[in-house]
Amino acid sequence: MAKQRPDAERRVRQCAKFARLIRLARLVLGNGRWGPDDLAKELECSTRTVFRDIDTLAAAGIPVWFDKATQAYCTQPGFRFSKLDPSDVDLCDTASPAVHDLLVQARRVLKETEGMMTALRQLCVQLESAKPAKP
Repeated sequence: MAKQRPDAERRVRQCAKFARLIRLARLVLGNGRWGPDDLAKELECSTRTVFRDIDTLAAAGIPVWFDKATQAYCTQPGFRFSKLDPSDVDLCDTASPAVHDLLVQARRVLKETEGMMTALRQLCVQLESAKPAKP
């Protein structure tokens, strides 16, 4: 049976993992050669954790692979994180992180707009009911 942890401890562990993933992405995307042992030392974790984190980055859409010639992790030349500019996103590529991010933003805007429309309708009803009667 798995060890039960309090929610606070679970959140701390998740935040630490997320911070490590961001540091790993910055190291691999930056200048320099980073092998598994170098990354483990820099991130203060095991090489096995580095391998799992590299798999997580790859699953998240960051094209990371190990170059045997340089003995270091590399990314696709020119790779950059996508920006949320709808004109630059291929909307047919539903597996793209940019499409997912754009969809999340669009849903947020729609929810806010629906709330605003509801508030405007209520305002109109109140204004119409508050009209003074014509003599």
